[in-house]
Amino acid sequence: MRALFTLILIVVFVNVGFSQVAVISSPDGYANIREKPDSKSKVVAKVKTNMVILAFNDDTGVSNADAVWSQALLIKDPMSRLNTSNDEHTYGYIHRSQYKLLDDLKNADPKAFKFQYKHKPFSKSGKKIAYIDGSEAISTINGEYYFGADCGTPKTEISKATATIGSKIVDIPMSLIWGILHAGKDFEIKTYNNHYYVSQGVGDGGCFAHLVWVFDKTGLVQRFVGWQY
Repeated sequence: MRALFTLILIVVFVNVGFSQVAVISSPDGYANIREKPDSKSKVVAKVKTNMVILAFNDDTGVSNADAVWSQALLIKDPMSRLNTSNDEHTYGYIHRSQYKLLDDLKNADPKAFKFQYKHKPFSKSGKKIAYIDGSEAISTINGEYYFGADCGTPKTEISKATATIGSKIVDIPMSLIWGILHAGKDFEIKTYNNHYYVSQGVGDGGCFAHLVWVFDKTGLVQRFVGWQY
């Protein structure tokens, strides 16, 4: 199985609106992330079509000429496995013609694609758990940055995650689960350009994060985790 396991870890832009999950839809096969909201500005990153980024679309204080641009956050190296929430990220601007909002995509056919978690009561047994400054807030679980630190210890945990693409069954590695172990069963499944996007919110309040699993016919191609604002 070909798998591109991407963890995109997002920090907060100052003075921007709430984030929106976006899917790159450029006919060129990639979209440019630029240093400034200007088509002649330096390209700081390229993101492949069908991949997920986080876009900020609050135009407060933005001139009419710049309103066609969104601030964007993504990972520098799509193959990276990061261990902190604010390391190795790239930020810049993307033209709004280069992406579609995940919420605007059509729902996937459940006969073509399915996704499910199996849950059990949370247990510390068999896990290496690190805490923040001696508090009860979890920093990492089995070496993976935990996105529920502000929510404390989870009550349940994911024991298995599986996607079914047609007749193909894809088991999600537990190395990609430790950081979002507390994710619930509520999610939406969208489709675009022969890809499937399993989207949900993980946590609540200060520990809320976007979580998106991205699949094509070969299997898992991206795991996206990003802050709400």
